[in-house]
Amino acid sequence: MRPSRRSLSVPCIALAALVPMLPAAALAKPEACLTSLEGFPTALAYDTGDEEVRANRSIRERWLGGYGRITCPGYVTLRAMTPGLNDRERSVFCLQFDREANTYTGFAEGKRDAYLHCAKPSGAFCEKVNASAETAGKVAGAAGTALNGVRAVENSAGAVVLSGTTGSVSAALSNLGATALATVTAPAALTAAAVTVVAVGGAVYVCSE
Repeated sequence: MRPSRRSLSVPCIALAALVPMLPAAALAKPEACLTSLEGFPTALAYDTGDEEVRANRSIRERWLGGYGRITCPGYVTLRAMTPGLNDRERSVFCLQFDREANTYTGFAEGKRDAYLHCAKPSGAFCEKVNASAETAGKVAGAAGTALNGVRAVENSAGAVVLSGTTGSVSAALSNLGATALATVTAPAALTAAAVTVVAVGGAVYVCSE
């Protein structure tokens, strides 16, 4: 026997009533977006129900969107740049954005603005160096101590940060052994006047201009 149109309408109405009650995760869907990395358009995607993405989007970014053709939330771009870190660990970093070229040039250690861009833009950028987990542990273990005048400061994300002139940071790391000292010989830091070394998530990043 063929069901009547009336009998079909009841479950449909009940389902419609339940939709607003479903958790955000159940209503999540993948969202394609576009970012720009060093001048190259890059396609990414993210989960619209991802709580971390939602928490890291300011009202300004949600309403006004990105810059130019960039449609990805800043946090999605930062995730793509730091795949080895979890959301808490990457909170130490901000995005370096070139407004004239309308592209992200990298990421650095520092405070963020409403778009997760570095609050104080500079020419600095960070790169993960080929250091062992042992080296990361040694740098992290130096938290709260002063090494050759450079203080190892631990922030709320659990990252240990050493900043200073290349010479002073090199001298500080020399106390931790040859492998730790070798982190400042990363290509980006060779000619830099000042560097910041960040130990987070079992990895070491060297940030320099």
